[in-house]
Amino acid sequence: MAALALCVCLTMTGCGKGSDNLKTAYECLNNLDYDGALASLAGAEEAGEDARQIARARGIAYIGQADYVSASQQFVIALQSGTGYPDDMDVDINYYLAASYDCMGDFAAAEDRYNAIIAYCDDTESYLLRASARLKQGDFENAVSDFNVVISRNPDDYDTLIGIYEMLSAIGYREAGLEYIKNAIANDSGKMTDSEKGRMYYYLGEYTQAAALLESARNADSSVTSSLFLGRTYEAMGEYNYAANVYESYIGSKGANSELYDQLGLCRLKMGEYEAALEAFKAGIEADDGTFAKSLEYNRAIAYEYTADFETARELLQAYLAKYPDDQDAARELTFLQTR
Repeated sequence: MAALALCVCLTMTGCGKGSDNLKTAYECLNNLDYDGALASLAGAEEAGEDARQIARARGIAYIGQADYVSASQQFVIALQSGTGYPDDMDVDINYYLAASYDCMGDFAAAEDRYNAIIAYCDDTESYLLRASARLKQGDFENAVSDFNVVISRNPDDYDTLIGIYEMLSAIGYREAGLEYIKNAIANDSGKMTDSEKGRMYYYLGEYTQAAALLESARNADSSVTSSLFLGRTYEAMGEYNYAANVYESYIGSKGANSELYDQLGLCRLKMGEYEAALEAFKAGIEADDGTFAKSLEYNRAIAYEYTADFETARELLQAYLAKYPDDQDAARELTFLQTR
């Protein structure tokens, strides 16, 4: 998916009388049932329900099916169905439209949508996402300008700063991202938590310091983030048994967590414990609300491949690609499996 993590909002403003089909469609979207959503939306259109909401919901369903061209067309229809005066709904639709363009690789069009959002409400999040679109066009200077706006507005928001590093690193600007982290550590006035600083040292590759800080953070806040990065830190140091213990300890005390199950499964794969990895991915899928479904489903298929159950791995990858047809890595893996 694009940088934007899409969230299906259940607000049905303006649906009016007889909106049962729309409500059902949004419920389907929340359950990742995109075919069901589209069927309900056809009923909503026939019943004369809110045309703008129908187009918006269709766009979201098409994003879920990785049909970004159709999604963008629906979001344009939704925008054109407005009053002509920009409002919060326009902002919401523009975010989805920008994400569609991003997934299509039309980064200039995505940037244009963020420009429209900024012109209307000067939303800080849009600067962050516009920076991503600019980086993907090779416009590093203007992307940095956007990052600096975000940081200047929230100088003590270290989670966002870490997100900036992750964004820069993912697009090929890791060294530039590390400069943000180094500056944050150097200028820390004491407001940075052990978890935030520990994550920064993790990305700097200073694992001993990262582990000490994250261990302290885990004891203090018991958060999934502290446990996740503590485990990753020990994995980076080759201490896979301890890393697995960190993930299992959190799950044992706090309950099922799909993200940690996913990381635990990956850790078990590195240890050569393929059956245990498979069980972790299965448990993660059972616990997941859709947030980590893509990663968990792909990794489960790979785990079956490691156990030499190639038939099940093929079947799962085929089902996976039916849901995520734009995943080229999975397509290549399926091609390989079909030769086994």
